Amino acid sequence: MRSVYVFPGQGSQHKGMGAGLFEKFPELVAQADDVLGYSVEELCLRDPDRVLSQTRYTQPALYVVNSLTYLDRTTERGELPAAVAGHSLGEYCALFAAGAFDFATGLRLVAKRGELMSRAPKGAMAAVVNLDEERVREILTGLPFRNVDIANINARTQCILSGEYDELHDPRLRAAYTEAGARFVPLNVSAAFHSRCMTDVQQEFALHLAGFDLAELTLPVVANYTARPYPTKGYADHLAHQISGSVRWYESMSWLIAQGHRDFQEIGPGNVLTKLTAQILKDPLPVETAPAPQPAPAAVRARPRTELVFMYGGQGTQYHQMGRGLYDTDPVFRDAMDRCDAAHRATAGTSLLAAVHDDTRRGRPFDDILTSHAALYSIGYSLTEMLRAAGIHPDAVLGHSLGEYVAATAAGALSFEDGLRLVTRQARLLQERCPDGGMLSVLDSPDLYRSRRDLFGDIALAAVNYDRNFVVSGAGTRLAALQQALDAEGVITVRLPVRHAFHSALLDPIRPDFLALTRDVTVTTPRLPVHSSMLAGRLGTRHGWDEYLWDVIRRPVRFDELMASEFTAPGRHFFVDLSASGSFANFLKHGYAPALRGAPAINQFGNNSGTVRALRDELRRLAGV
Repeated sequence: MRSVYVFPGQGSQHKGMGAGLFEKFPELVAQADDVLGYSVEELCLRDPDRVLSQTRYTQPALYVVNSLTYLDRTTERGELPAAVAGHSLGEYCALFAAGAFDFATGLRLVAKRGELMSRAPKGAMAAVVNLDEERVREILTGLPFRNVDIANINARTQCILSGEYDELHDPRLRAAYTEAGARFVPLNVSAAFHSRCMTDVQQEFALHLAGFDLAELTLPVVANYTARPYPTKGYADHLAHQISGSVRWYESMSWLIAQGHRDFQEIGPGNVLTKLTAQILKDPLPVETAPAPQPAPAAVRARPRTELVFMYGGQGTQYHQMGRGLYDTDPVFRDAMDRCDAAHRATAGTSLLAAVHDDTRRGRPFDDILTSHAALYSIGYSLTEMLRAAGIHPDAVLGHSLGEYVAATAAGALSFEDGLRLVTRQARLLQERCPDGGMLSVLDSPDLYRSRRDLFGDIALAAVNYDRNFVVSGAGTRLAALQQALDAEGVITVRLPVRHAFHSALLDPIRPDFLALTRDVTVTTPRLPVHSSMLAGRLGTRHGWDEYLWDVIRRPVRFDELMASEFTAPGRHFFVDLSASGSFANFLKHGYAPALRGAPAINQFGNNSGTVRALRDELRRLAGV
């Protein structure tokens, strides 16, 4: 089998790199000088101004040296590699090798990328060695740092953290990892690469990228963003997402190993990737051998159209009588709810519909977890069935907290029976094992939470929905005191109808038992892209399913980050809000309009049949019917 070529990224540069190459490719070197406005050979070989370590110079210099090394190697050997991959900046060299763009076009993209990243706000990065990703993530989740991410997963026990400078250099961060047995090594960088701090850079680069035509790929290119091969066409989003997304190098190399590849050749200066590959070959990550499903590129659609994203909500959006009007008038919705009711009876021994449709509790909080959990799942599932029966199908799905279970079901990863049974049993564990708690929606900037630690104390940041709305979670008495204090300061708050502190440490008592329940759940590869508010990105194989199904109720909801990273093209998507209360439509209206559009299927104000009719009319209009 032919070799796999891997291209190193920033950090591999050194003065003198490329020696012997420049004279072999004088025409390409002249092109590079013309694009950059300076001598790339002088920069790489002598670095007279000592700027080679600066991002705006490092990235184009590495692109040139890596690309020339590739051309030299293939000319010498007379054959192409079996596949290619690049670490961060190196991915552009892999794409050049696969024919995505010519040498000069790739250099223009890299030069712009380097320029934008060099102007990013001050940040920092640090290596965490001797802990696996799961433990690194678990420790980070338990710390009060909102702007730190795992930027690179390089090997089983080597991760890179990236984030705001002050948070990365907070002694508590280093102490948490060293006490867990890790080596914590700050890196000599000035920005928070591959983290949420790069979101603005990503958006600006995506606009720049839109002006370029990317060619069909002629070689498999394994992407940092997905740890799976790029689609051969329509892959511009991958390049944009790579800027703020994690570099999943360990999984990428493990996937290639699972395909039978063992010969990896580093193409460029240094041997960082060679050393990492040797580690990974000894201890690869178990991965699926089939490529992850890719959404059909817009370019190959029968005709251009807006992509539909079905959205599902979680705890806090429920109320008595939700969906009652549709149950009485729509046979498909009624049939789906009846099937959910029968499944709930089989698992819990009680009628779900009796609880939802209880007229005596109209207007009172629907906060009994033993029925509200399953009811929210059932509403989302039944609304999906109703729309599909009308010929309305999603291009992708998106979940928020509990809604991630519904999204997984709608995408075909879970059967509705397994999904409903899981949330029903989860509710029982919450009722029996977890202390009382609650959730509070705050209509103010999330910066309030970060800046007023004296006020929020041990209250957890449960979700950020947009720049003027976040949700906190904690013990009921603490939330009551917090609400009173915020009210006194003129901050508007809303207590959600929830008796448990989702997305906080108060859920931890049920973790072992819940993970045991997930082993009885059958999971298959999703048929649709699944966008996760917990991951703030598309669901891949970064999490095992058992951990993922736990994390969606335990870890913070990063809805704001998801929208910023995954939905950057105005007008491309239309969001169909299948929550019970129309909460997502409100988020879009107040936090993301006019770039992002959406509409609810139902809400708590009645006339569900009319709301659904309006939604169907809008979707037909978008489809040109």
